[in-house]
Amino acid sequence: MASQLLEKLFQNNPQLNEIQRDHISETLQYLEKHKISLLFEELLSQLILGMDNQPRKTLLDALKNYKNQQFFETSDYEVMFEHFDTFNYKTVKIDSIKQGLQIIGITKSLEEINQKYQAILKKGFVNKNEFVDILKSEYSKR
Repeated sequence: MASQLLEKLFQNNPQLNEIQRDHISETLQYLEKHKISLLFEELLSQLILGMDNQPRKTLLDALKNYKNQQFFETSDYEVMFEHFDTFNYKTVKIDSIKQGLQIIGITKSLEEINQKYQAILKKGFVNKNEFVDILKSEYSKR
């Protein structure tokens, strides 16, 4: 969210000087590299799901457990797969993996996905188990 706001500022403000543009560009790179937007979205989700009387404690606990925390469950990935499998073929095309990764906050090009998972993807499509395994694997590396 914050990175999108900065990007809009960057693109729509011709009055920025070169130093300001460089600073905004560095900030955007930092936010993307460290997946700050994803972190804030996950923290906000924790607050909304918990809605307890100790929001600060909830946030601190979530941050302490962030690296080990698996926000998405297998069933979430399965629902994504079923959404992409509109004709119930029990398989989806490779671009569905890219879209699924984007949904969970991971940006990879089709080339990166193809290169990393070429053994699985050589047939041009994946089944539900392969889809879920790839998304789980990439999410755990975030």
